[in-house]
Amino acid sequence: MFRHLVFALLVCSVFSLKGQTLYALKIDRNIRLEAQGITARYQPRLVMGVDQALEFQSTVARFLVKKRAVEQDENLSPKAKYVLLKRLSSRETSEMADVLESYRWQEYMRIKAQIQPIPEPLDLKENLVVQE
Repeated sequence: MFRHLVFALLVCSVFSLKGQTLYALKIDRNIRLEAQGITARYQPRLVMGVDQALEFQSTVARFLVKKRAVEQDENLSPKAKYVLLKRLSSRETSEMADVLESYRWQEYMRIKAQIQPIPEPLDLKENLVVQE
């Protein structure tokens, strides 16, 4: 009797995990495609080799996952999301120093805001105005 119960629980959990895995793969596929697109936009300016471009793409993908988590968190205010996205962007830039040579990293930092901008929330701009 106990064996049958354990077997039934195991079968149920395997089907549940397969569904979650399929969902995770769809998310990963979308993120991988977006990371490929971002890498392709940098490539003409950074002229990376195949291995370096793959490592660059992998780093971009890791940070896209984190970026999506921040963007989808409804408990955060627009200002808090902006601050967290800026921090993530800074960490991504720092990690790219390990992926790119110095001269490529300098170019990456110069063009990153054009390729991967972080939109400022509207209410953030209003708070920066000094009133007399």
